[in-house]
Amino acid sequence: MTTGRLADMVMMNGVIYTADPHDTVHQAIAVKGEKILFVGSNEQITAYIDDATETIDLQGKMVIPGLIDSHIHPPGIALTELYEVQLFGINTLEGYLAAVRDFIRQQPDIKAVFGQGWLWSAFTGEDLNKGPRKEYLDAVAPDIPVILRAMDGHSWWVNSKALAVSGITTATQAPEGGVIEKDTVSGELWGTVKESAISLVMQPQYTLEQYIQAMAAFQSRMHSFGITGILAILGRFMPLILQALQHLARQGQLSLHVRGAIMVRPQADLHSQLEAIGDLQAEYHSSNFRITTAKFFADGVVEGGTGYLLAPYTLATGKGPDYYGRFLWDGGGLDAAFAAANRRGLQIHVHSIGDGATRKVLDALAAARQLVPAGDFRNTITHLQLVAPDDIMRFKQLQVLASVQPYWHFKGPNWWHNVDYRLLGARAEYEYPLQAFVAAGVPIISSSDYPITPVPNPLFAIETGVTRNIFDGRVYGVEDITDREDERYLLNKAERVTVAAMLRSFTINGAYSLFIEHETGSLEAGKQADMVVLAQNLLAINPIAIDKVKVLRTYFAGRLVYQRAATGESHEATGVYG
Repeated sequence: MTTGRLADMVMMNGVIYTADPHDTVHQAIAVKGEKILFVGSNEQITAYIDDATETIDLQGKMVIPGLIDSHIHPPGIALTELYEVQLFGINTLEGYLAAVRDFIRQQPDIKAVFGQGWLWSAFTGEDLNKGPRKEYLDAVAPDIPVILRAMDGHSWWVNSKALAVSGITTATQAPEGGVIEKDTVSGELWGTVKESAISLVMQPQYTLEQYIQAMAAFQSRMHSFGITGILAILGRFMPLILQALQHLARQGQLSLHVRGAIMVRPQADLHSQLEAIGDLQAEYHSSNFRITTAKFFADGVVEGGTGYLLAPYTLATGKGPDYYGRFLWDGGGLDAAFAAANRRGLQIHVHSIGDGATRKVLDALAAARQLVPAGDFRNTITHLQLVAPDDIMRFKQLQVLASVQPYWHFKGPNWWHNVDYRLLGARAEYEYPLQAFVAAGVPIISSSDYPITPVPNPLFAIETGVTRNIFDGRVYGVEDITDREDERYLLNKAERVTVAAMLRSFTINGAYSLFIEHETGSLEAGKQADMVVLAQNLLAINPIAIDKVKVLRTYFAGRLVYQRAATGESHEATGVYG
């Protein structure tokens, strides 16, 4: 390592996007140890170079801060792709059944089949309202349980054997907020369970060693996308995930900033849940890893008819003219829960899909502010499929962050017409606001919700946030667009934002949401050297080409943690909400 003010590494002749308060762009950057030493011009950077300095000529390539995914479920597909049937990228009933049949054929001694990735848009008729029925799976697997999670994770498709082994009968009562679908005529179990009722279904069993391996693979995958920080949403298998993260941290192998969010459920005792989070905070922590956040669900999802709306769903739900969906908290329970969480210093992170749910969440956050002394909580609402225009300014007033998943912000072939528009009507034309938040001065933080988005490449989201159009038509079996004004998949172009706004949502805004903006999130002297080298300048190319740009190198704390192979390595975008 060099001494004094000289750099260990210098990159020059590039486009250094800093994400500082002025979105400054420089030519060169110098790194010493784990920190950024200097950012400036090619001429200025020479003062930091000696014979021991590694000097990299970027030849016009772009350097951006390490990217932060502010809502993600580790280890995601890294675990399931090793041990489960993968349905991602398939959009037909026949395809799903063939995948299950082939999986069983390849593993004839398997005791149960688990998997994820089915899409609502693959089904028709009552299956599109209730979910797919058990008889389809019974036909290919009558003797072993089959449990298949929807792409969004909110609905599970199960066969008769899985229902029997799980002890679910026609007399079983779903937990509060859950649904066990039944045949409307016969009253027999249908084969789909939703929301909290999935807790009744048998779960896969994996070992700590398997989780450690999967978490290491997950981290490598994140690095390949330029991701150096995450908010880990921890639900099922939370103890094993925490243990795996702790293991990597203690071995010095955790090269991500990880902040954890623990579920708080309306059905369980609030005090006990918050006490348990406090215990976990004390047990699981390191320099890169700590638990900071309480995660709440306000509603479900539109495709399952469980998102909570201000105005009723269309009649296509089959639930009558006055069906608004489900809000998961009663009375003032959410007010008290938010106040109790903030009082303990926990950040609040709320799943809210429908405009009705978001209004109630904002009301509860406003009530909590009256009960808790002022604090720097950085409370967040995520997903935000529908938001009433009047409520957007309330985010600013209440200092609430808007956590968005721009990967979804276009009219997905098949999905948008068959699901969103069918259930929401004209409201679907205005779903997923983005520029409205920016214009109101509300910080947007971007994320993937991986594995709901099976390929969490932030460049896909950056493109979609800028174009509000499909980022790779080939993935969905349609031709790719050549003009971002192509109206076939364009979703409310008034909500387009700039490339810089999208970059900030994945960098400094993401760091702010994780309480690490003084450590990382921008390329400024004194901050940790978390950096991504891109093959092209995102600020200069046609926005519809952003998804084709390659991550060449990723650095965490000045250390190279990913380098694209010379032969080329690609991450195919599996269809999301197709």
